[in-house]
Amino acid sequence: MSLLACALAVALTADGGAAAAPAAEKATPAKPISFGISQPYGADHAAKAKALIEPYLSKELKSPVTVQVFGSYDELSGALAEGKVDLAWITPLAFVRAADKNADVTALSKAMRAGGGGLFYRAVFIAKKGSALASVADLKGKKVAWVNKTSTSGYLFPREMVKKAGFDPDAFFGGETFSSDHPAVCKAVKSGAADVGATFATDPDEGNPPKADGCADAGGSLDEWKVVASSGPIPNEVIACRPDFAFDRKRVNSIVQVFGRMSLNDAGKKVLKEAFRVDGWGIAVDGDFDPVIDLVRSKNKKAKVAPAGE
Repeated sequence: MSLLACALAVALTADGGAAAAPAAEKATPAKPISFGISQPYGADHAAKAKALIEPYLSKELKSPVTVQVFGSYDELSGALAEGKVDLAWITPLAFVRAADKNADVTALSKAMRAGGGGLFYRAVFIAKKGSALASVADLKGKKVAWVNKTSTSGYLFPREMVKKAGFDPDAFFGGETFSSDHPAVCKAVKSGAADVGATFATDPDEGNPPKADGCADAGGSLDEWKVVASSGPIPNEVIACRPDFAFDRKRVNSIVQVFGRMSLNDAGKKVLKEAFRVDGWGIAVDGDFDPVIDLVRSKNKKAKVAPAGE
């Protein structure tokens, strides 16, 4: 029996709209919706996010939701492509890679930041406040701290910045270290363990410089880090669903609506701020992922988004 059919059967029984069935024929409880997340802000934040997301989505979707925390976006991407999770809060790069593995992986909603209008972010190289470093060229021979090799802003796009500046990223730096999450990168730079680090910045308003938003959990003020260089706009992370999940348009609409309404109530605002760290969710549309598809040189692949209004 499908999830939707189970939910309807349970609702009929609860409303008293049908006579109680014999014990052997009682409706099977709805199967929990599995929601995959990674831990870009560290394990502690992931645990907090899980504790916030589960009760909120369970209530709003009227079906139990269980959050599964994955150690990396590669693991989450694979689980989404293989249908091991129903939904995922995932970076655009990990989503595109999942879509390359299975074309029926579908983006439903995309994150909005900066007052609800910011649909993009930037990859940035950062140094300590007061550093003389001022361009990508200045980073030659320096020790760099990355997040991990699957991180969009903490590795892949910054390396692309080095390539576009005319250098070979494999021979450009004097040393490198992998810090597992963004706060750890920022701490490595702050302590002097690395000269420069790669993290993310919210797409700034026109005329304003980007700030090292990836350092928000590293302790202290964001002004303690200097943005040395910034990439072009990168689409924010998305809520995506496994193959075949999007075929149930009624269920997909319900999920998109729940995420879209999250900013309209206090409980939802708390989840947005403390779990997802976004201001709201918009609808994913064709073309959102072109910069990422170009990065992984998969122009022949097309990431699928749910048709608006269905």
